[in-house]
Amino acid sequence: MLNLGIVADEINRDFRQAVQMGLQAGLRRYEIRFLTTGRAPMCDPAELREIERIRDGEGLEITALSPGLFKWTDTPEKFRREMSEVFPRAVELAQRWRLSALIIFGFCKPGATEAIADTIASDNPPSWVAESLAEAAEQAATTGLRLLIEPEPVCWCDTGAATVNLIRQAKSAALGINYDPCNVAWQLRRDPIDEFAAVAPFIANVHIKDQLDAPVGSGMPTWVVPGAGIIDYRPHFAGLKRIGYQGPISLEPHFPLTVESLRQCRTVVEQLWAEA
Repeated sequence: MLNLGIVADEINRDFRQAVQMGLQAGLRRYEIRFLTTGRAPMCDPAELREIERIRDGEGLEITALSPGLFKWTDTPEKFRREMSEVFPRAVELAQRWRLSALIIFGFCKPGATEAIADTIASDNPPSWVAESLAEAAEQAATTGLRLLIEPEPVCWCDTGAATVNLIRQAKSAALGINYDPCNVAWQLRRDPIDEFAAVAPFIANVHIKDQLDAPVGSGMPTWVVPGAGIIDYRPHFAGLKRIGYQGPISLEPHFPLTVESLRQCRTVVEQLWAEA
């Protein structure tokens, strides 16, 4: 079953405007990340209440919350600050919205920026990274939530293999993966379908986008409609079907959207899913 939605701010950080376009493209499921006053939940509480009014009025579903935890966190001191300032508010909002998990990241590699991250290896993360993941997972578990790591080139969790390695070091069932093969392709500069078997047991949320082929060290990718770049999503979708995945799958196109291009993204993904 394809439960297709979109990361709302890929359309617009104003949730009402995002929903207006999303509904025209037939999308009723939304993941929350950035809003006009900041990244949720570190934003104006009035914006969060507005999301709830729109959700209830339109009969929409909020599928996930991505508060940005640990993406740019490169020291234990920054981890402590995020755990005291962001984490409790994110947990509170996730519980209020009856979500089962938070999307997080795998701690920033020293000196990494989005322009050069794919040139920095993640082979030997410092011990505090796995220890911090374990601590955060333990705290999440006490609230009934899981933490889903989204692989990202700037982070120690920059590939599926690196993410699984850190999850195993942290030894917590409260850790899973937000499966984003295009983020991994940004790091590896190839389709990472060979990683699917390793990450499959941990997948609990999925992001979909695509990029043109480019060599390592060439900076930010050129984002394109899914199916027009280096990712062949059919074997990825076949893998998801094989493991019985029925969770959220969210478009995250990373380029300016119109109703027409958003409809194109939806149509292509639905077709690739049917062909898988």
